[in-house]
Amino acid sequence: MRLLASTLIFAGACLVASPATAFWNDGSRCCDCPQQPHATPCESCYDYLETGRKENNLWPQQYLNTDRVNAMAPFDIMVRNGWRKQNLLGSHHFNEDATELTQAGRLRVQWILTQPPAPYRQVFVERAIGDGVTEARIAATEQFAQQVLRGEPATIVDTHIQSDGRPAVVIDYVNTQYRENMMTPVLPQNTGAPATE
Repeated sequence: MRLLASTLIFAGACLVASPATAFWNDGSRCCDCPQQPHATPCESCYDYLETGRKENNLWPQQYLNTDRVNAMAPFDIMVRNGWRKQNLLGSHHFNEDATELTQAGRLRVQWILTQPPAPYRQVFVERAIGDGVTEARIAATEQFAQQVLRGEPATIVDTHIQSDGRPAVVIDYVNTQYRENMMTPVLPQNTGAPATE
């Protein structure tokens, strides 16, 4: 009951106040200009409340896209770092004086420039201690890349990441030693003792 009474008093005050301001000249308009209707206090209160309601209903939307981009950024960085590691040419992909690629290096460059998705077809060359060696590696890679791509430019960049790979001779040696030292499989001999339960 009190709520109804206070609502009626507020509505009555709004109705009484609106005609009182109807003919006031606030100085912003001349007397000869056509009069534009003023919003009553009830209308301006309603507009204020409606604007607040719309902002509250919309509230999380203005932050969602930024949050999604920030949440995905570490994963994008991890994907780029993974492709950089995958497309890396190490020192074992070049001959001793770094003037040309080995067979493994040529196959690796050919795979990098033809097989991955197009945005990730970028060759990374491991930096050497001397700048001259790094430049020679990049030049040898560019020369072979032009053969693979038939004259189209390839993206070849040096990087500080070190290759974890090893020459194929070392891997072959490890596998050969493993096979040579493997024991032959033999079933245990039957002792003739009865099986116990």
